[in-house]
Amino acid sequence: MKKLIFKGCATAIATPFCKTGVNFTEFKKLIEFQINEGIDALVFLGTTGESSTMTTDEKKEVMKFAIETVSKRVPVIFGTGSNCTKTAIENSKYAQSIGADAVLIVTPYYNKTTQVRSCRAL
Repeated sequence: MKKLIFKGCATAIATPFCKTGVNFTEFKKLIEFQINEGIDALVFLGTTGESSTMTTDEKKEVMKFAIETVSKRVPVIFGTGSNCTKTAIENSKYAQSIGADAVLIVTPYYNKTTQVRSCRAL
């Protein structure tokens, strides 16, 4: 028999920003609303779009804040994927070290280069 890890519905939380960076006041409101409404799990830094443009420090701040705010009331899942395998591993290890219940990791994606007509054009 397989052990059930997750059940129900998990909300992907978008990271709110303000002029100075992550808006932790609004971030906490989003988290509390979802938990108070009975969500089964929360996903941070997933495919909501903003994580690919965040710095490593910003991501770590978001992860730490989320873990502290959720305080084990629901499972926490972090998107830790990257187009750099080493970075994805480091992000995943950090998430694990602070108490994440799971991570989302995409297959490393690539950045498409521009087309060059010939070497002479360079």
